[in-house]
Parts: sequence; structure tokens; C-alpha cells
Amino acid sequence: MRSLLILLPAALALPQLMLVAQTTPPAHKASIMSMNAANFKESGPSTAKVQIEIYTDYQCPACRDLYMNILPSLNRDYVQTGKIHLIHRDFPLPQHQFTITATRYANAAGVIGKYDIVAAQIFKTQPEWEQNGNVDAEVAKVLSPADLQKVRDLVKAPPAALEDSVKADQAMGNKDRLNQTPTIVIVANGKRDVIGGITPYPILKSYIDKKLAQ
Repeated sequence: MRSLLILLPAALALPQLMLVAQTTPPAHKASIMSMNAANFKESGPSTAKVQIEIYTDYQCPACRDLYMNILPSLNRDYVQTGKIHLIHRDFPLPQHQFTITATRYANAAGVIGKYDIVAAQIFKTQPEWEQNGNVDAEVAKVLSPADLQKVRDLVKAPPAALEDSVKADQAMGNKDRLNQTPTIVIVANGKRDVIGGITPYPILKSYIDKKLAQ
């Protein structure tokens, strides 16, 4: 688990992982309305009673664990059933040399409608590209040559809106008082409950169910 300020024990129960409870309204949507895939980091109905925001860093091993082992169940049980609105938020940590590059590849892929497949590939192959920063080689394995070139062009000259969306995510993370990645924010009834670190899925599921039942 990578952190900015502190490292929380992984064995802590959910109530102890609650870092902040705020009454701030649900957070921004990425400002990329001029692009075709304006909300590619969002899924599930925007009118859902519960919104879940996941802050990750592509070079964070704990984020990889969450993305590969918890997110599939979250999508199956809540997003695909229309129970929650899910938002992925970028929170690149300064100690990770190649995370900005990985973030740009994922978001560039989002512009052409390939966010899910590329983000999944970047997390899956994290042990490979974090050795030398060659994110391109791993992304090339899941995109057609034509799509890969489009992504490369966007990475080479990132649209201001994409860069601004990352800055907006970071600003929201600062408001949420993030001190580590991954961090999950559960938004319900006007409150933002901030949970840092990896929470076992059964515990997370139980908490979400309680929020849905309120």
C-alpha cells in the first residue's frame, strides 16, 4: 500500500478506516465535454442513490490489487445492476516515476472509447512497465495499430481538458484529505465517507448495502 503521509494497518475494520465524513455535495465530473467520450471514467446511472469514487495511482501495487480483485465484484453487484454510480479518479503520487505517463495513456484511450480495456491492461501489466516506463509496449498489446496511433498522438500532445481533469481529481482528493491510494469515497445522503486503503470486499459490500437501505 502506497501512501502520501501515513500507512494504515490493513487489518483495521471498516469503521476504523473512515477518515472523513463531509457534507460536501457529490464531486465534479471531468471537464471533457468537448470530446466524444466525455464521461469515460464514470459508469452506472448518475441518478443512483449511492455514488462511489475510487482514487487510484496506476503505479500503486495496492491500487492494482483493488482494480483486479475488488472492482470486478463491485461492477457485477452494483454498477451493472444500476444500484450505484461509479467514478474513477486519478491521484498520481509524486514518488511514482511513471504514473503520469500511465495516466495519460489511460485517459487518452478514454477519448477514443477504449478506457476500460487500456486501464485494465495498465494495471495488469504494472510489474512490467514500472521497471522502465514503457507503458506504450503494454498498451500496444490490446489496441489495434490505428487506435494505438490515436492514443500516442493524444499522449504526445495531451488535450488541456484531459490534463485539467487529472488536476480536478487531485484537487478533490485534497478536499477529501487523501493520505494514500487507493481510497474509496462513498457518497450518500449528502455525506462523503472516505475510506483509505484496501477494505475486504465482504465488508465493503455490507457497508454499501447499509447505505442503499437508508
